[in-house]
Parts: sequence; structure tokens; C-alpha cells
Amino acid sequence: MSMASFVGVTKCPVGIAHTYMAAEKLQKAGEAKGYTVKVETQGAQGNENELTDADIKDADFVVLAIDVAIEGMNRFIGKKVLLASTANAIKDSDKLIIDAQKAKVYTGEKKSAEKQEEQTEENDEHKQSPIVQQLLNGVSHMIPFVVVGGLFIALATTFGAHPTSAGMVIAPHTVWNAMNQIGTIGFTLMIPILAGYIAYAISGRAALAPAMISAMVANTPAILGTKAGTGFIGAIVVGFAAGYLVKWFNSWKIPQSIRPVMPIFVIPLLGTGIITAGFILILGAPIAWLMTSLESLLNFLSKDPSTSIVLGLVLGAMVAVDMGGAINKVAFLFGVASITAGHPQIMGAVACAIAVPPLSVGLATFIRRDLNTEEEKTAGIAAILMGLIGITEGAIPFATANPKHVFPSIIIGSAVASAVGMIFGITDAVPHGGPIVGVLGATNNIGLFFVAILCGIAVSTAMLAFFKIRKDNKEKAKVKAA
Repeated sequence: MSMASFVGVTKCPVGIAHTYMAAEKLQKAGEAKGYTVKVETQGAQGNENELTDADIKDADFVVLAIDVAIEGMNRFIGKKVLLASTANAIKDSDKLIIDAQKAKVYTGEKKSAEKQEEQTEENDEHKQSPIVQQLLNGVSHMIPFVVVGGLFIALATTFGAHPTSAGMVIAPHTVWNAMNQIGTIGFTLMIPILAGYIAYAISGRAALAPAMISAMVANTPAILGTKAGTGFIGAIVVGFAAGYLVKWFNSWKIPQSIRPVMPIFVIPLLGTGIITAGFILILGAPIAWLMTSLESLLNFLSKDPSTSIVLGLVLGAMVAVDMGGAINKVAFLFGVASITAGHPQIMGAVACAIAVPPLSVGLATFIRRDLNTEEEKTAGIAAILMGLIGITEGAIPFATANPKHVFPSIIIGSAVASAVGMIFGITDAVPHGGPIVGVLGATNNIGLFFVAILCGIAVSTAMLAFFKIRKDNKEKAKVKAA
């Protein structure tokens, strides 16, 4: 008799921490229950540990812990498939495995998928809406372009720019000038990539061309007849418009003889024509005005001392409240928008907060080591390493195990770090955080950047240690009283 087995796929919007943590939790929970387990991760490094046809055929069921659309859904037709989020896999993989045994058989049809979604929503209180998933799919593909663009521009400015009466200038025909231009290309590509992969998550490859071309049009003032492009907001609007327009095209009843040319000729042509016309004639001017207003608002909030501190506190708290979840991503996207709008101080505040949760919980395990289990000590070292490279999710195991004490500590600490970053005027040229971005030269003042992070860590670690020691004292008092 063959051993029971199941397979899974994990994928989070960024494709870094949640993807691999969810896979590890599913693997361990399944093996503890006596299953043979294989989990494919679709992360920032591509698809790893890929499932073979034999793996899927032999599996009793499939667990998809995903926050965005994945590749290869049709592989699972005919198998019991449970859809869940990476957060739920990290929090309670045991429950997902139990629920997956009773999951509906996936047929690949729209009605089947809708039923599966309904079932998942009943079991998964953290399940994100399709719109959020589609947006995050675009963001996850966009991030590498912004990171490369921001770092190249930051390095070129740091080492190749010199002050003039007109401001900082990079000499032409130098390696630094070339790096600056490459960085600019990275930022330019961000717009069509964001729009394209939002649309791709909605209706597949046929939506890529209409979304990407239209996003470039929406950010070319000469075509729109405006003083500015539609920027970040325009790319998001284009992505959703193109995605749902192509989805409607795909619902048309087309003769079989014409169907092959639809995705390569008819749909891209119609989609691009309709979306670009909509922006040139109707949407371009108001969205461009909105982007200009947003830039003015960001500039005001970051420069006024009273509002910048409040803004920093709010952004820092949002970063820590769900550590890579939807609220964290709102703060992160606000930071990315600030970079593209020319106000990287917002991203600077976010960057200061990002490393505080994992570094704090990790360092707290070195205070009164006798009060920590061996598992906590091991997890603490891993959390510190993740914090150094700006992965907030390193604090998740601690927050899950002790939410009452961990969440207040890391939220307050992150808020402090972000507010101090605002006071110091820290900027960040890339959409990432933690000490790593300072080391790579993406911040304007590495010393003050580290001071802001250390301020947040000091507050969080002190609170965590206080809660831990107080808990131990209470337990000793109970034992003594008994």
C-alpha cells in the first residue's frame, strides 16, 4: 500500500519570505501527519522544487497557499484542490491539510473555480480579494525593476555626481552617467511591468500588450496633451482596465477558425486602441492632475515637522501590524509611489521600520536566555539574519506564538523608528528596507539611518524583555502560592 501524499504550491506577492515560510510549514505539518509532501515555491528566484506530472498524479490532494495568481493551474484539473493564503499556511498548516482532504475537485472551469473560492473564503478569514491579489501580482513583478533602477541611480549619484549652481550633475561619457541612465530605464520599465502583470493576473498573456503599451502612452505627456504623465496611479488603472477588457473579449463566442488569431492579433489591437483612446480623450488629464496633487501632498507631509512625525508613526505601525500582509503592503506602496514622485523620504521612513520587528524579536532572545526555549533561540538567530536584509516576516513565528506581547512591542518600535527617520530626513532610493539598503548606498545618510533603526529596536526589545520577565515572575508567584 502506497503512503498517503499531497503536493502544494506557495507564492506571495514579493516572492521572498512568505513563499518559503509557508512551504516549510506545509512540509513539516504534512510529514508530522505521515504524508509524503512536495511543495513547489514560485518565488523571486523563479519556480523551485517544481512538481512533476507523477507528483501530482500520485497526490491525494493539493494545497495552494497563494496570495497572487500562479503558473500552471491546469496541472491540477481532476485533483482535490484547496486555495488558501500564505498567512494561513504559516499560522495553521494542520487545519489546511484537514480541510484539503474535503476540498472540491478542480475542473478548470469558471464555475468550479468560483465554488472553490467560496469554499476557501469560508475556511480562510485572511483570504484577500481578487482585486488585491491582482494588484499585488503587478507589484511583485515590478519590484526588481525599481530596486535595480533605484540602486543604480543612488550609486551613480553618490560616486559620480558633483555640485554645480544648477544642482548635482553627473559628468557625461562616464561609467556613472551610464549607470544613471540604466537606473532611469529601470524606473521607466516599472510602469508597463506594473500594468502588464496586473492585467496578466486577470486575463492571461493576451492582456500584456494592451496593458504595457497603454501604460507607456498614459505616461507620455506629449501624447496625452498634459503637463505630466499619469504615473503610478495611471499604471494601476491601465492594468485593471486592460485586464477586465480582455477578459470580456475572451467571453465572446468566436468561430473556431478565428479563435487562434484572437490572442495574437485581434485582442492586442482592440485592447490597445480602446485603452489608449480612453486615456487620451478622457482619463489622462484628470489622473495626471491627481498625480501632481499627490506629489504636492507628499512634499508637504514630508517637509512639515508636525505632519512628518505623525506620518512616520502611522507608516511604521502599518509596516509591523501584519508583517508583509495587506496593511504592510499599503505602506510599502505609498513608499514606492513617493520614490517615483521624487519624494524618497516617505520610503526612507518605511525602510527604517521594516527591519525593526525581526531584529527586535531576535535580539530579545538574548536577554535572559534561560527564559527562551531552544526553538526560540534558533528562531531568534534566523530572525536577526532576516532583519539585516529587510525581511519583516522574520518576526512572524514569534508573533504567532505570543501575539499579546509581540504585536504591541513591534508596532510601537516600528512606529518610533519610522518617526525618527522622518525627523532625520532619511531617504531611500529603492523599495526595500533594513540595514542592507544603507550598506548598498540607497540612503542619504547611513549613520542616521542606522540610528533610527536602533531607536525602534531599543523600544521593541525593551518591551519584549519586560513582558517576558513579568510573565516569568507571575508564573513563579503562582507556583510559590500553590
